Amino acid sequence: MSSTAERPRVGRPTALHDFFVQAAVRWPDAVAVDVPPAASRPQRDTLTYAELKHESELLAGVVHLAVGRGAVAAIMLGRTTPRLYVAQLAVLRSAAAYVCVDPAFPDDQVTHILSDSHARALLTDAAGAERAAQIGYPGPVIRVDLPLTTPALPLPEPPGPDDVAYIIYTSGSTGKPKGVMIPHRGAANLVGGDLNEFDLGPGDRVAQGSSPAYDSSVEEIWMALATGATVVSMDDETARLGPDLVPWLRNERITVLCPPPTLLRATGCADPRTELLHLRLLYVGGEALPEDVAERWSRGRRMVNGYGPTECTVTCMRQDIVPGEQVAIGKPVPGMTAWALNESLEPVPPGEKGELCMGGAGLALGYLNQPELTKAKFVDHPTLGRIYRTGDLVHAEPDGTFFYHGRIDSQVKLRGYRIELEAIEAVLARCPGIREAACRVQGEGATEMLAAHVVPTDPRELPHVDQLKDELRKALPAYMMPGAFGTIDELPRTAGGKLRRSELPVLTVARARKHNAGPAPTNPLALFIAQSVQEVLKLPDLPGAADDFFTDLGGSSLNGAMLITKLRTNPATASITVRDLYEIRTVGRLVERAVPDIESGGKQRERHTVEVLGATVFQALWLAFELFVGSIVAYVVAFWVIPWLSERLGLTGLIFLAPVVLSVVRLASTPLLIEIAVRAKRLLIGKYTAVRTPVWSPFHVRIWIVRQFMRFIPWETIAGTEYTSVVLRKLGARIGERVHIHRGVNLQQGGWDLLDIGDDVTVSQDASLGLVHLEQGQVVIGPVTIDNGATIDIRAGVGPHARVGRNAWLSALSYLSTGSTVPDGERWDGAPAKPAGLAQDPPAPTVDGRVLSPRAHGLAMILSRNLMSLVFSLPFTVIAAFVIMKLGLTYDTLLADLANPFDHLALLSMIGVCACLALVYEVALEAIASRALGPVLPGVIDRYSLGYIRVWLKTGIVDSAGKWLSGGIFWPVWLRAAGMKLGPDCEISTIIDVVPELISMDGDTFFADGIYIGGPRVQRGTVTLAEVSLGTNTFLGNHAVIAAGQRLPADILIGISTVADDRLVRPGTSWFGHPPFELPQREIVSVDRSLTHDPSLIRVINRNFWEWLRFTLPIVPLIAVSLWTFGVERAATVLDPAAFLLLGVPVVTFLTGAFLCLVILAMKWGLLGRVKEGIHPLWSCWASRWDFLYVAWGFIASKPLSALEGTLLLPIYLRWIGMKIGRRVALGEGFAQIVDPDMLEFGDGATINAMFQAHTFEDRVLKIGHVKVGAHSTLGDATVPLYGAVVGEHTTVAPHAVIMKHEHLLPGLRYEGAPTRRRGDDDVEPVDIGRHKLTGPLWTVQPVVVGVARHRIPRAKSNKSEG
Repeated sequence: MSSTAERPRVGRPTALHDFFVQAAVRWPDAVAVDVPPAASRPQRDTLTYAELKHESELLAGVVHLAVGRGAVAAIMLGRTTPRLYVAQLAVLRSAAAYVCVDPAFPDDQVTHILSDSHARALLTDAAGAERAAQIGYPGPVIRVDLPLTTPALPLPEPPGPDDVAYIIYTSGSTGKPKGVMIPHRGAANLVGGDLNEFDLGPGDRVAQGSSPAYDSSVEEIWMALATGATVVSMDDETARLGPDLVPWLRNERITVLCPPPTLLRATGCADPRTELLHLRLLYVGGEALPEDVAERWSRGRRMVNGYGPTECTVTCMRQDIVPGEQVAIGKPVPGMTAWALNESLEPVPPGEKGELCMGGAGLALGYLNQPELTKAKFVDHPTLGRIYRTGDLVHAEPDGTFFYHGRIDSQVKLRGYRIELEAIEAVLARCPGIREAACRVQGEGATEMLAAHVVPTDPRELPHVDQLKDELRKALPAYMMPGAFGTIDELPRTAGGKLRRSELPVLTVARARKHNAGPAPTNPLALFIAQSVQEVLKLPDLPGAADDFFTDLGGSSLNGAMLITKLRTNPATASITVRDLYEIRTVGRLVERAVPDIESGGKQRERHTVEVLGATVFQALWLAFELFVGSIVAYVVAFWVIPWLSERLGLTGLIFLAPVVLSVVRLASTPLLIEIAVRAKRLLIGKYTAVRTPVWSPFHVRIWIVRQFMRFIPWETIAGTEYTSVVLRKLGARIGERVHIHRGVNLQQGGWDLLDIGDDVTVSQDASLGLVHLEQGQVVIGPVTIDNGATIDIRAGVGPHARVGRNAWLSALSYLSTGSTVPDGERWDGAPAKPAGLAQDPPAPTVDGRVLSPRAHGLAMILSRNLMSLVFSLPFTVIAAFVIMKLGLTYDTLLADLANPFDHLALLSMIGVCACLALVYEVALEAIASRALGPVLPGVIDRYSLGYIRVWLKTGIVDSAGKWLSGGIFWPVWLRAAGMKLGPDCEISTIIDVVPELISMDGDTFFADGIYIGGPRVQRGTVTLAEVSLGTNTFLGNHAVIAAGQRLPADILIGISTVADDRLVRPGTSWFGHPPFELPQREIVSVDRSLTHDPSLIRVINRNFWEWLRFTLPIVPLIAVSLWTFGVERAATVLDPAAFLLLGVPVVTFLTGAFLCLVILAMKWGLLGRVKEGIHPLWSCWASRWDFLYVAWGFIASKPLSALEGTLLLPIYLRWIGMKIGRRVALGEGFAQIVDPDMLEFGDGATINAMFQAHTFEDRVLKIGHVKVGAHSTLGDATVPLYGAVVGEHTTVAPHAVIMKHEHLLPGLRYEGAPTRRRGDDDVEPVDIGRHKLTGPLWTVQPVVVGVARHRIPRAKSNKSEG
């Protein structure tokens, strides 16, 4: 029976080091190596990819000089220093081979390895250099812990695929370890296969827990260094933490762990699924995987069982573990073939047992200096080619899946170590007084250990166990030390003289004890510890107080972990750690460490719950404080300041002056508000540093409070001006000159100290700078750097630790992943962004005009906006003045009427009607103002010219009017009045950053929400204005981008989050994705045209009614003002002055805000009820009610609800309105106003930053469906899940991804892209659709290739439709 995996793809590196070079070029600023602090080292030590590349290349020159090409260099360093990884890379780059020597090895083993490998140099630290001198190593010693002072030396040509990459020494039957030579071909085959199989990348943290002397460390290291992930050192001190390892994994945010199953059992973790939320990949190996470990640890994440001897380059077989299914070693990895052969090396039928033999690219070259052993183990098979005989007994199922049945020879694997029993026996047989010896593995699970049986030369003189251990320590590593020793008269053998290990008796560790147990302890604490030791080690008697847990009682690291787990069940011994056990070792002294620890292990979940509860209480108290201050200010203004002004000016005069006064107060208070916010940031945060902190941790709460202060800065007033940069500099950012930051850029999140922006940078509309974001239940803070002249295009995003180079361009809708860098002068595109050619230089201005300084221009923009606001307030002012004069109102009578609303309903109704009419007039006046500003002509103007102020005002006017009209039948009418050229029967929703006269479209066009069309393109101090034209029957999906200058043909569809390119789009085609690709066909929704295009009279009347009803919404806040006045007046009559101010006014203000939220709640359930999946044509009454509710929510309740963002109070309201939200769900911004709440379902612990599209308009039919996000999953910033999407548990979706309709994302994986694909799948061969034939400048899209995604669950056909 055989099984063969697919060959790896062509184009992969053939030398191991090249994988790292590719990653370092792609993610230079990502952290490559992280050595966390521990008891022996207080400081964290890290290296970025760029630093690791630089240092390893410097060292490589020295190594090449000392060693030469093709020779061997030894490395003796532990995992407690990043220099280990520098040294390995340096040797590889020097075209030499490395052999790692663990500093924990005994001197005899170190000497043998250095001698047998003919190591020409030793790379080590101070301790290693001293040890090398002690053992007499004759070669040069290179101290890698000292700074290199030599200049960069020339490097040789890279090694070839058949050159040796590294040598691993494994235990040999003679007692001396043997060196296995692994070529670059085998190592590259392994790493290339892992790249295909595991979706790792920047942001992943791979625990490196194996000694560098063992081959398992190779895969751990290169799973990270080949993918931009981080190697996180888990040294021996950490690995033996036992139950304390789980908090370590959690605190270090480990996402990938490659342990032996024994280590998992040692943690004693009862619920890994919830305790380790970040851990998404478990790649176990090194020993057989027990069923119970597989069952417990495979839930909620991906678990893979790997198998492979060193001779097959770490891993040659693997199998995904599914709870409840039998554990197998699986199928061969890519490039390898497996057979089950009989003694004659002939294949056995499926189901029959045979020896596992391997072939393929991963085979070692052989054993160093042992040609005969190489010939015996690496066989040239007449039909199968070169194979390796593993010595393992297996059988294969018909589908090619292999199952393991143990060893054929004397080799065993224990706690992840490969051990030749004959090696131990050979050392024992050389001991004085020993005739022969035999070893076996006895026990199961935690009691599994090596047992040594010796036959003494003289039965009357039994050997002493301590003497035997001393001899073994000199020659063998600690993991080969037997846990039990016993004497036997004769070894059991077959008739042919072969040792029968299974008949060796089971030894008890009591035979090895050298202390008498003595009486049982009388101290209850000591008795509990002794009984626990007895139970864990299965001792026949209680241990003595002086017995050493390891040397006397035969305990192992696994037993130690189990003991600590048991001690944690008693509060009195809960403080004892695994480290304590290793340090003090005896039962009696453990009592001294028994101090209750209320913060340890099992309390983690309770602590988190208390932390969340405490954070919520604190946030509620802070909101109450804000409410108190705000309500007192409102009371003073309403009942003291305005009456005082009214007495002097009269109510009519006050009405006319109010807009001017408010404008002046707003401008005058802006510096004060900024200063308060800056001081709050300095007091609460100090200086931001790159860090991760759990949501609702104390630090997160401080960040949230600072954001509350930031809400009071008038960002909209200063947007697009130099004064935005001024504020950012005050907050700690380093901002250059002439920086343009457009509308919609969220600058309130925090992390400003980590922001570096050079001169002449543009951050375009709705772009995001990932200084602070939510991920996997944590707040992640990281630096962002944008160099001189760079441009971040429309709605593009930059992740933490990312850099955009000088004069580079990140195109629209793209996302620059964590740790990535756009090189100088390049244009990157896509999600995630990738190279897409060179960035174009900005054109020279074609229109002359006066140019101001940035500060003068910013001041002119602010004053112009305020002047425009005064003009738009005229309808309200004139109508209000008319009513006041007509009715003879004074402020006192008006206040009295508001305080007694039920007695003056007619008057208040008249005021409400007048307010509604004023809104209508204001919207009409905005269209007139847009025309009055004069036409904006195509061309290139200076960013700081007076002409740009007019452009800015016009785009702002369109945004303002769209809040009331977008998506309605009056919106095209308004746009035509403002200067846009529209054909008949156009349906247009929200459009962003639009100059009306530059847009023309033919009839029957449909825009979904959030369309970026024809926006002025700002780059390095210039503004490019160009016309956009759309043909008839054009459909634009949500967040589509139509860049300035585009001319699109008729009968096309541009899908959601897609950038249009008129050089690609042909008439009658549909396009989607980023980069875009053509949809060969899409689903057509067919309904009666009377519901979509040709409505009946009653449907026209219905839609008109609901859209005119929008203009009545100002009545609701007027009612709220009346109720607030009524409540304050009543509170003043029943409370004393102090209680009135401290309690009465804040409570009334709170109830007024609650009233606004309850109005929306009542509207939702009254107008729509419980929404169900289905379709609703555009002209249906349901669609009109649905649209009205969304507008009403934004106007009435979004402001009070926005104060609750970042707290667990907002989800309470969202549950009331129909959402299904689990516990401790971390919501990003934007949930103060949502659409389709009934369609959204979030599992416990999810982290949500997405922009949900639970509905789409397709062929003018609204289709609506559920979106489900599994527990503990993360949806990154600006992710767009479409209806029908299901995100599995513990799944992470990268920012700016688009999850297709009805797409199911598998649990525990990472996805990215638009449309989504498993991370890493973008490296498959692309499908070229001809974009390379295009020429000329392109600002917003890259050459279009379609990645071939490999989803295990195929996408439904409906995914090809778009809305």
